[in-house]
Amino acid sequence: MAKQTHLHCSFCGRSRAEVKILIAGQEAHICENCIEHAQEIIAQELKDNNIQPATNSTKISIKKPLEIKKFLDEYV
Repeated sequence: MAKQTHLHCSFCGRSRAEVKILIAGQEAHICENCIEHAQEIIAQELKDNNIQPATNSTKISIKKPLEIKKFLDEYV
């Protein structure tokens, strides 16, 4: 007999049938309602602590495989 899993939000407990979106993590799920609530909490915390939200304009430097290997070889 196949194992039947009951998908639900790990934060509020709503079932898959009760929500529009249920995003899966490695061992948990979160619904759109909890995501919206989390966004509100983050915005309030940033406002209360006078912190500017991060922008997506941060440049990320991606190393080439040989550069990564050279760096990791230092720890052998």
